[in-house]
Amino acid sequence: MAVSGFLKTMQEIKQAEIADHRRRMPLASLRREAETLAAPPDFKAAMTAGTPADIGIIAEIKKASPSKGDLRADLDPAAYARIYETAGARAISVLTESVYFKGGLADLKTVCTHTGLPVLRKDFIIHEYQIYEARQAGAGAVLIITTMLSSDQQSDFIHLVKELDMAPLVEICSEWEMDQALTTGADIVGINNRNLSTLEVDPNAAIRIAPLFPQEIIPVAASGFSCRKDIQTGIHAGIFNFLIGESIVKSEDPDVFIRSLKNDD
Repeated sequence: MAVSGFLKTMQEIKQAEIADHRRRMPLASLRREAETLAAPPDFKAAMTAGTPADIGIIAEIKKASPSKGDLRADLDPAAYARIYETAGARAISVLTESVYFKGGLADLKTVCTHTGLPVLRKDFIIHEYQIYEARQAGAGAVLIITTMLSSDQQSDFIHLVKELDMAPLVEICSEWEMDQALTTGADIVGINNRNLSTLEVDPNAAIRIAPLFPQEIIPVAASGFSCRKDIQTGIHAGIFNFLIGESIVKSEDPDVFIRSLKNDD
């Protein structure tokens, strides 16, 4: 699928990265390793548990971003994983992109070994190899970005993720992408207020699109929610799960901050 802007840059970076990883471990070997592992913690069950009175926070391990630069370059993934679980996060997201987000598969593996929560691999997935990498590392979910994939690719990736006992979190940023997500088998859909091609933000995307979902679809607000007031706005739109990164890692006390997102007092 043709992509542009920032996503085109990421596509090129990922193509080179995958080629390098495949030279070190062929796909067949990676697949054999991934398929022998025990099932990871259940991400879909964690998202299904979200309610207006007990929202789900997917707390993110995020060291940097392309729009803000370094957020917390010295972030310790193991320590933050423990803090997130103690604070009541429902799941943990780990950025594994290294150039702009300064993450990596090592961070994902570290988090998976230091928490009992479901863990999401958040990256720019363009090849099945990356899905097997996520499973080998211990992830229970994989981010699938609709803008980067054709309908056939997206359908295949969603099927593979589920086949490997993980959950696909399918990300959209517009109504027309919602249609592609729903016709390719998505059941957990993240709505990103940021257009990843242009990096422009539509602050109302999530609250506008979430009410359009069929009842069986689980919406996740994937960006732009950074305080309890924002959360309450999302709840009124039928969103009970929120992926939050920047505001958590920049806070002085992530434990206190996560608790403040979940409670009015």
